[in-house]
Amino acid sequence: MNKTLLPLSSSLHEFVLSNHLYVDKSAQLLSFINFLINEPRLHAPNIFMVIRPRGFGLTLAAEAIEAILMEDELISSDLNAEHLAQAVKPLPVVRLSMKKISLDSAADFRSHLLQLMQIQLWEHHINKSPLSYHSPKTYFAELLKAVSESRNSPVAVIIDNYDVPFLTSCGLPDKERDETISLYLDTLNAIKQAGAAAAFCLLTGHIKFELSSLYAEGLPAVRDISSHSSCDTLFGFTPAEVKQAYQSELQRYAPRSGITAAELMEALEKCYGGFVFSDRQIKLLCPASVNAAFENEGKLLPYQAQGDYTFLKQMLTRYDPDFTWLFDKDGQDALFLESFSLEPERRDFGALLLQLGFATISKVTKSESDDALNWRYRFSAPNEEMRRVLRILRQRALPELAYQPINPQVIEDGAHDFDIEG
Repeated sequence: MNKTLLPLSSSLHEFVLSNHLYVDKSAQLLSFINFLINEPRLHAPNIFMVIRPRGFGLTLAAEAIEAILMEDELISSDLNAEHLAQAVKPLPVVRLSMKKISLDSAADFRSHLLQLMQIQLWEHHINKSPLSYHSPKTYFAELLKAVSESRNSPVAVIIDNYDVPFLTSCGLPDKERDETISLYLDTLNAIKQAGAAAAFCLLTGHIKFELSSLYAEGLPAVRDISSHSSCDTLFGFTPAEVKQAYQSELQRYAPRSGITAAELMEALEKCYGGFVFSDRQIKLLCPASVNAAFENEGKLLPYQAQGDYTFLKQMLTRYDPDFTWLFDKDGQDALFLESFSLEPERRDFGALLLQLGFATISKVTKSESDDALNWRYRFSAPNEEMRRVLRILRQRALPELAYQPINPQVIEDGAHDFDIEG
C-alpha cells in the first residue's frame, strides 16, 4: 500500500516544521540517494553508516529515502513521479527499524527480529512464514532473496536506529548481553552474504559500535560516511536556511526579547548551532531545537535535555571520565570516526561525545610531508544548549537548569546559579 506523505522536504524534517514553511532538502536528498546507489562496489553490497546527534531527523530521512526508492505517492510540487523517475532509479526497500526494541533476553531479541522480517515480507506481498529451524540470519537472507526475486531487482536495505540493540543489551547480564550482540551481528551478516540481491545497505544511528566481533563475523567492511561531503549538510539547518525559512518568525519574536531579528538569529546559532560534520567546516543548527524555540514563540531553552541520553548517563556515572584532554586541545585524531566500546577507554568517551553532539570540530589542520598527509583536529562544545545538557548529565548542575530560559542577550547568564558544589 502506498504511503501518502507531506512534501518531501517536510517529510525529511517533519518534526521541525510548521504547516506553512519548511527547509527544502529535496535536491540534497536525491543526490545522496544517487551516491548510495552509484558508488562502485565489489562482490558484496556497499554498506554505509551515518551517525548524527539526536534531533537531526535520521529516522525521517530513512522514511523519505524508502518512499522515493519505492515510488510511493509524494504530494510535492517539486518532486512529482516523473521527476523522481528521472532523478533516481527505483528500488525495492527492506527497512528494519530497531527504534522500539526493548530486551529482557537474547530469546526476546530473536523473536523481535523475526517479527520485523515477517512484517517486511507482508508489506512486499510475499506469503512466507518462519519455520522452527529459521534463525534471524537465515530468515533475513530469505527475505532479501524473496523481495529481490519478486521485484526482479536488487534490494536497498535500511537499518534505522541500528545502534539500539547495543544500547538496550547493556542492561542485561554479561552473558545475555554477549549472546544478544552476537545474534545481532550474525543476523546483519546476511546483508554481506546477499551479493547481487542487495543494491546497498544504509545504517543510521546516534553512536558508532563495532559491527564484528570474535564471536560473530557481522559486517566487518562498513563505510562510515558521517563526515562525507555527500551528507554533511543534509541533516541539519545552515544559518542561511533558517533565515530564509523562518524570516517572519524572527521578525515577530525578536522584539519580545528586546532584540532585533538579526540578534535573535545570532542567539539561535549560539544556543543551537555550531555543529560541524566534515572537514568543510560548515556550521549547522539542530533542526529539532530550532523548531522548538519557534514553537515556544522564541523562548530559548536547552530542549535537548528532554532527549533519551540514558546510555550516556549510565556511562558517565559508571566511569566518571575526565574530558579536559578533549576540549579545545589542538592536534587530536579524527575521534568522531572511531567506535565506542562497551568496555570503554578514555578515547572512547571522546568518540561518544562527538557522535552525540556534545563536542564538534572547531578547527582542522592539514600537515603535509614528503611521505605523509595528516589531518589533526580541535574539538569544542558546539553551543550553550549542549554545554548545559552535558553538565546536567554529569551531575555538575541541577536538573532545574533544563527549564531555565537562556537570555538571548547574554547567553551564559545564570547558568552557574545551578552548579552543584563539589
